[in-house]
Amino acid sequence: MKSQFDWIKGAKIYQVFIDRFAGHKEKFTEEELRKNFLFGNIKALMKKLDYIKSMNFNMVWLTPFYVNQPAGYHGYHAENYNHVDPRFAYGENIEDKNVGDPFDPNDVNVETGADLVLKEFVEECHKRDMKVMMDFVPNHCYQTHPFFVDAEKNVNSKYRNWFYFIKNDKKNEADNNFSYFSYLSYLNIFSYFFSSSNKEEKKIDNNKEYRHLAFLGFSDLPKLNLTNPEVQEHLINSTKKFLRYGIDAVRVDHAVGPSVESIKAITSKIHEEFPKVPFIGEILPFGLANDSETILGTSKETLVKLSSPNTETLKVLDELNLTFDGALDGVLDFSFQYYVDLFVKGEITEEQCLKEIENHFKRYDNNKNFILLKNIDSHDCDRIMFRCKNNMLLFQKAIKLLYRDYLGRKDPLVVYYGTEDFMNQERTIFGEPYGDFRCRQPMYFGRAWINDFFKEN
Repeated sequence: MKSQFDWIKGAKIYQVFIDRFAGHKEKFTEEELRKNFLFGNIKALMKKLDYIKSMNFNMVWLTPFYVNQPAGYHGYHAENYNHVDPRFAYGENIEDKNVGDPFDPNDVNVETGADLVLKEFVEECHKRDMKVMMDFVPNHCYQTHPFFVDAEKNVNSKYRNWFYFIKNDKKNEADNNFSYFSYLSYLNIFSYFFSSSNKEEKKIDNNKEYRHLAFLGFSDLPKLNLTNPEVQEHLINSTKKFLRYGIDAVRVDHAVGPSVESIKAITSKIHEEFPKVPFIGEILPFGLANDSETILGTSKETLVKLSSPNTETLKVLDELNLTFDGALDGVLDFSFQYYVDLFVKGEITEEQCLKEIENHFKRYDNNKNFILLKNIDSHDCDRIMFRCKNNMLLFQKAIKLLYRDYLGRKDPLVVYYGTEDFMNQERTIFGEPYGDFRCRQPMYFGRAWINDFFKEN
């Protein structure tokens, strides 16, 4: 059966972490590397498109480019969804500092200099027959977003219902349904990003009359109320603006956080104007049972089943993925990644891995148009070379598993920047604040020699 998304079949996608890929500072402290901008930027990235193209990649996935909080080098702490952050556009030498004003009803229609840099980037990709995927962050913004600042200080704010404020019946309780250690448990499965404050500052203040729902209980990441039509409209208009620049696909961050219905309300409206743009969700529910209050995309019962990834719970993950069919057009294929992980860790043989992967894809036989974006590492986990313990043969086998076509499905794949250069890290990102900087090291092109495998496949 043909689909409007057939164009993405067989796509080879290169994931770029904007701040760390091209144009970044070459001298920095470890503290800066952990949690500050290094000023990698889109203008510099444009000069590296031929490098990416030379490895036969035909699509670039950009980490979020929204206007972010001062230390939001990763892009996931939005302060304004309507514009590109000048730091992501220009790096240190900012030519246009305009970051817009979200209170202005016409803000989304204003084009800043940074917006135009993104527009030029998309045009340059298309000239090379390369497509672009943006990163959409609908579940939460940052605490300094002007709408949340207004809503938190004023119970009568017009933005109060843009967030989830709840009468604090847990006043004076110690844990407020949130445990830093349960969060670390989640990190040990798949790392998210720590914000710029420490763990004590991030916990919800139980002594306030009202508390707000936040990403996994971290109060500096207030959860957006996507059941509110005004919130939906705001995010729809922002996303449409960038799609009109020619962006071809959208990755949906933390898609298990909002309800399926809320996501569908947004994607279906955008599809009316952009029917060929697929929305590919990050459904990563492992270790989240203690934070079920903030997870609206599935039940606590399902989250309890998904305590950690193994051959049985990955079947449950596939079932969960399929509940998003119709709201999302596909998902990042974490089941695939975890099967490869079980192989590189020696828990299953290569033959068993192939069998498990094929059975995994067969579970989608009745949903053949549902996109499964294969991946083996990203900005939120240890790099594949590290997980292979520097074993080059094992690394090559993992890459071949990624590039293999299963059951003639022609699923797209994504490679994280630097993998072609065997980029590695000294130790795991897990178990410490800001540890994820280890898998987000700056790219150095003077060193990169391009693994022949990527040029030939």
